Amino acid sequence: MKAYLVLTAIGPDRPGLVDEISAFLSSKKINIEESRMAVLGGEFAVILLASGEPGIIDRFGAEFNALQKNTGLSIQIKPTMSPGERRVAPSFPHRLEATSMDHPGIVHYITSILHKRNINIESLESRVTNAPLSGAPIFKMICIINIPAEEKMSSIRKELEKLGDKMDIDIEMEAIDLYK
Repeated sequence: MKAYLVLTAIGPDRPGLVDEISAFLSSKKINIEESRMAVLGGEFAVILLASGEPGIIDRFGAEFNALQKNTGLSIQIKPTMSPGERRVAPSFPHRLEATSMDHPGIVHYITSILHKRNINIESLESRVTNAPLSGAPIFKMICIINIPAEEKMSSIRKELEKLGDKMDIDIEMEAIDLYK
């Protein structure tokens, strides 16, 4: 039986941080099962799911301060359940993509619609880039969402389309197969 923890870390970016984190975990016989890492501004951020033998995971709580000191990252850990233990209501996975000229509120307006319908966001990435010719700021967001089985797809699509028309946001949503 494995034990699990979530580790989050943030701090000034520099080369070698991923190596230092992964080497530390590996030396403690802790396996990285899932991770998301990114540089945001000048800060490096990571969130990862790790597993190991229960005693090892329990002891790690007292040892992670060394990792924090060596990397200069602010680190938090939290015990969690195995991914297989998570209870999820019957739902249909979808990919939602939104593109627009950048302006405040895009994430809020879209996620407000999802929240109101009890649609869970499994992952969300967003970024602002410059349009190739004009240099105008372009916002793009990609989400993986789980739509509850009782929700009507046509109603969700209409509400997102109405928002898109009002806020000039191109919003596309398609069913996905998580097992491909």
